[in-house]
Amino acid sequence: MGLKEIELSYSTESILLDGDCAWPILRYKINEELRKKNGLTSRTLKINKTLVFKLLRTLFYGLNEILRIKRYKFWVFSNSDRRRKIRGKYVDRVMEPIVENQINTLVIENPYPLGKHYKKDDLKNKNIISQTIFFSCTKLIGFFLSRRVRIENEEILIKILKESGISLDYKAVLRNHRAQYLFMKLMLKLATPRIVFFVYSASSMGYIKALKEKNIPVVELQHGVINELHYAYNVFKDFGNNFYPDYLLTYGVNESKIFDANNFFIKSSNVIPIGYYFLEEFINSPIDGSKHLPDKKGFTKIIVLSLQDPFEKFMFKFLNDISLKDKTILFLLVPRDPKKSYKEFQFPVNVRVERNFNVYECLKIADFHMTINSTCAIESLCFGVPNILYDYKNWASSYYGEVLNDSGHTVFVDSIIEFERIMKNHQFYDKEKIAQKSRDFIESGFVCNLDNVIEQKILRKEENE
Repeated sequence: MGLKEIELSYSTESILLDGDCAWPILRYKINEELRKKNGLTSRTLKINKTLVFKLLRTLFYGLNEILRIKRYKFWVFSNSDRRRKIRGKYVDRVMEPIVENQINTLVIENPYPLGKHYKKDDLKNKNIISQTIFFSCTKLIGFFLSRRVRIENEEILIKILKESGISLDYKAVLRNHRAQYLFMKLMLKLATPRIVFFVYSASSMGYIKALKEKNIPVVELQHGVINELHYAYNVFKDFGNNFYPDYLLTYGVNESKIFDANNFFIKSSNVIPIGYYFLEEFINSPIDGSKHLPDKKGFTKIIVLSLQDPFEKFMFKFLNDISLKDKTILFLLVPRDPKKSYKEFQFPVNVRVERNFNVYECLKIADFHMTINSTCAIESLCFGVPNILYDYKNWASSYYGEVLNDSGHTVFVDSIIEFERIMKNHQFYDKEKIAQKSRDFIESGFVCNLDNVIEQKILRKEENE
């Protein structure tokens, strides 16, 4: 039974904490446990000694901003792993224009999963504080003030976990949520921002509840795939909107199609396409001349693979098989974390882990792009690079089958024979036409679009109320 079936089959709306429905807080953790049960790698961060040590190292990063917090009218919650280097500086690939173009903006940055913040000298914008102080304070509040968690209709939750064959320390999850809420209420006594932006809202529902009680608009910007299979953006019952953003700003119009009358995450009228800042910037920027491009000598084609941590072990067996079949193709593996070790894997000589270039730099020299269902399947089209998606257990076609349904730029393969046929016989569009087709998925003019939404829709509505 999947998350949708659980949500609809049980009286999940009756599970309450402090008068609010608790299911939205628990559903994404329950979904992770269901993924683990099905053999996928959990994306939940595990607290251990190494993590605590890293937390302590980032605790004082930008802490002095607390003293100036009243001056900031916009708060931006993001992650250090969203940063990419462009023109010599590390910029937030999702949120940078908000910080750059909107006066008095504070970035509240999560150092994980990267495990660090970049030096401020390497950043374009330096109004930044580590979210570690938020984590630490919520942990303390959770320990001292929120130990007792009383859940109305707890028996329904216990039954769901038992019949689904999963376990979850749900009281710890709810304690953390309540602690987030209490800490944000305290922060809002120090300062009241006009808008708060999140790169991902599902892990910050306690903060969001406190913000909404103060009528502060909450805005989420798209950072990855949003479709009918992404559990965070598909809510199958009306649990209220206390924990969800008021606005969702997306890459293009396709995302808004999933927010119909049967999806209670957000009103479709508040899903606004604005484009993708970093992609626009990067396409128009030269490759860093201090780096050496991968050597194509001896190879006829370059295939770039954008890796996804939960799916790597499924991709690598297929990769080894196809790379051994055709050694004239150079396969460049681009991990999300360039420091990640792959020593346990034995790759053929024509497979290389690319640590010096990010995926966008690699796409500038690529002939093809491969993944299972990474967002790069859409982004690659902007570079004029066609997709070959590995359809393991239909994970690619179920994500992208209805969206990337033009074989001129995207094909799905699930066998070596099919891959070889594509390489030998399939005719893709040329680069120019593929790049033109990408406009169906990603709006142009990000900065202008973003400014218009902030000034003409969100702030103007706030002023009129």
